[in-house]
Amino acid sequence: MKVRVKVPKLGLTIEEVTLAAWEAELGATVEAGAVIATVEADKATYEIVAPTTGRLIARAAEPGTVLPIGAELAVIDA
Repeated sequence: MKVRVKVPKLGLTIEEVTLAAWEAELGATVEAGAVIATVEADKATYEIVAPTTGRLIARAAEPGTVLPIGAELAVIDA
């Protein structure tokens, strides 16, 4: 089953984030709750965690990309 990871709502006024770094390699097995990426918004850094255990099969953006809240960030094959 493919699980789409989206940029979560991080605060009342945050409308977009910048992808700072990928913490998991494409094709890697990730555990539920493991940090797969970090994003920056409003001078703070947030960790994006895997919602399920599986293999990271797609990354929708490269570091430095600005993404709106709710945008697809990655796909995990659970």
